[in-house]
Amino acid sequence: MASILGAMLVPSGLAYLLFALGLVAAFKEQWRKLSWALLAISGAITTIFSTGSVATALLSPLEYEYPAVHDTRTHRDIKHIVVLTGYAADDPAMPLTGRMHWASAFRVMMALQLQRGGCETCDVIVSGSPTTARIMGESLIALGLPKERLILETASPTTADSAEHLAPMLKDPFFLVTSAGHLRRSLAVLHKQGLQPIPVPTDYQGPKDWRNAEERPSPQSLVTSDLAMHEYIGLLWYRLKGAI
Repeated sequence: MASILGAMLVPSGLAYLLFALGLVAAFKEQWRKLSWALLAISGAITTIFSTGSVATALLSPLEYEYPAVHDTRTHRDIKHIVVLTGYAADDPAMPLTGRMHWASAFRVMMALQLQRGGCETCDVIVSGSPTTARIMGESLIALGLPKERLILETASPTTADSAEHLAPMLKDPFFLVTSAGHLRRSLAVLHKQGLQPIPVPTDYQGPKDWRNAEERPSPQSLVTSDLAMHEYIGLLWYRLKGAI
């Protein structure tokens, strides 16, 4: 229920909902004015949140809140790299690495960069939903991660679940790899569990300064706006639940 409500509250979901209501209202003569208003608001939401500067202004405060990790040698005592899952398609007709959504692929690449760049003895823990965790794990091994270094935690459909299940496994500081825009919420739930994550952002969706973003409306910018609002709504929901 929460996921359905969340999908309706992001810009594209809200625009689609208003568009559908506008179409329904158009069939009733007495609701024609309301129909036009709903359709106009739907179009305005789509246009505004499809603009690059708006999307960047929403997401960049989340994406650039934590600095990128360029040198793992400053964290010599780290023994674990935790990678949160994104999404992957369980389709054997696709090549293995091609089954990953771009967010999952960026996280896999970042984990490998850390592991090969000074954290060779680190275990890599992939935490999240079973299908995506398995495919991301298989991709890590295919791309060179030693099999004995991989640990799958596959009982966590949400970020809060990951934090809960990782708590007994991690007593020392560890690298946390996830999309840059997802870090604030991820760190909040992990800190709530008493864990000590070191943020490692990846999968940036836009520039830091909204003035450098593409002004022309585009589907990708609407996706970026959706991602940003999903994170803000998620933060609010977790706070109401007491998860952060």
